[in-house]
Amino acid sequence: MDFWQRENIGFEYIKSKMLPATPFGAELIKNIYPFDRDKRDTLKEELKNLNNLHQKYDNVKSDVNAIRRIFMQMKDVRGSIKFGRDNTLSDIELFEIKTLLMHMEKLKPLIERVSKEIGLTGFIIESVSDAVDILDPEGRRIPTFAIYDDYSPELKLIRKRKRDIEINMQESDTAFEELKDERLAAIVEEEKEERKIREDLSVNLRHYFDKALKNIDVIGRFDLLLEKYRVAKLYPSCLPEITEDVLVLEETINPFICDILEEKGLKFTPITIDMTIGTTVLTGANMGGKSVTLKTVALNTYLALCGFFVYANKASIPVFDEIIMISEESQSVDKGLSSFGAQIVELKNLLTDIEGRYIFAILDEFARGTNPKEGESIVRGLVALLNKKRAISLLVTHFDHVAELSGSHYQVRGLQGASEDKIAKALLTKSSDDAKITAIAQFMNYGIFKVKKQAQPPKEALMICRLLGLQEELMDILVEIN
Repeated sequence: MDFWQRENIGFEYIKSKMLPATPFGAELIKNIYPFDRDKRDTLKEELKNLNNLHQKYDNVKSDVNAIRRIFMQMKDVRGSIKFGRDNTLSDIELFEIKTLLMHMEKLKPLIERVSKEIGLTGFIIESVSDAVDILDPEGRRIPTFAIYDDYSPELKLIRKRKRDIEINMQESDTAFEELKDERLAAIVEEEKEERKIREDLSVNLRHYFDKALKNIDVIGRFDLLLEKYRVAKLYPSCLPEITEDVLVLEETINPFICDILEEKGLKFTPITIDMTIGTTVLTGANMGGKSVTLKTVALNTYLALCGFFVYANKASIPVFDEIIMISEESQSVDKGLSSFGAQIVELKNLLTDIEGRYIFAILDEFARGTNPKEGESIVRGLVALLNKKRAISLLVTHFDHVAELSGSHYQVRGLQGASEDKIAKALLTKSSDDAKITAIAQFMNYGIFKVKKQAQPPKEALMICRLLGLQEELMDILVEIN
């Protein structure tokens, strides 16, 4: 999925809720992508770590808070480390590296204790105490840096001689003038020795750069894990089970859409769906929430494959090579293609990618932009083809006679079972069309249920036309046609 699609399904919204404490965690969150099938074991390890943290967080809460306090003080000095591999570091760069190494020194026992207490794996901070000693010859472990006398006996002697000269210079104006050149020579000698010390420090530190970078990776991943735990607590969520060819979501929600609905005084209807190899078709009336279902399934599948908890009561998710989503809202339209043309281009790419790979294909109202007869024919053919591929496909459509070719058929309940008279009475107090649409939405049931493959999509468009007061002259014609 590209950025626009991730934003559309609500994944970027979840990311916006994450508040990493380190620049390293922030970078991982910014660039987070699903684990592919080659990293299935890594994904399982990530989810296991997250589950252990979720179950035993109270056991390590104080240590985690201490870790986060250290995290919040860390700066990204990877640029200085890269520069220092071939160059002499400045005092500022040496100070920043020393501070980072001291933070790592403090983090090591904390992260080790948390990992042991709750059973985390993969978070090993390597010791950098020897590197800190190089930059802290006095062993004071304070976050400052200077070229100390202890770095060199020669420097110590030079500085003592310079101080003695400066004391003697204060005796008289004559002494001041006589000792100026001698003091200048001492300063030059001091700067030369300091430069040599910086060069030696830079060379000696290079042996620890790779270890520091490995620790940075661990710190970033630990920061990310803490944020995954935090966003899992914002909404009801669960540990997804990693399966081979079954995708199940029970009572799943989409936080992005939940929060939008809540602002309007509406509630999200949790969705339950069970899919396997082949094509699952979802039908329903307009305004019925088919796209909401699609986005919710896509979001939670994507979250699971990125190592997050899933916003559901229960979830089983296969590890796909890729999730491919095709919708009428494609950005390809912005490139000068028509809506239908953009979908066909994306379909070509999907059918190429699906060969030899395990794909989760999501198609929202495919071929909606062409005439109904041809559109239905194209979608029926597509369903028949996808059924032959090793892929799980979810297809939302309003076309008749498509679901009968599917592996399973779901419908959005929509206004099924709702009394038109009851809805009409509720609209009597609404003065604007927007208010009427909002009122109708309150009667919508956005839940989905499994039906027979042969079941036809519900016909609720005429009811909605009547409820919104479409002119009677047109309504009479529409009734005759239907």
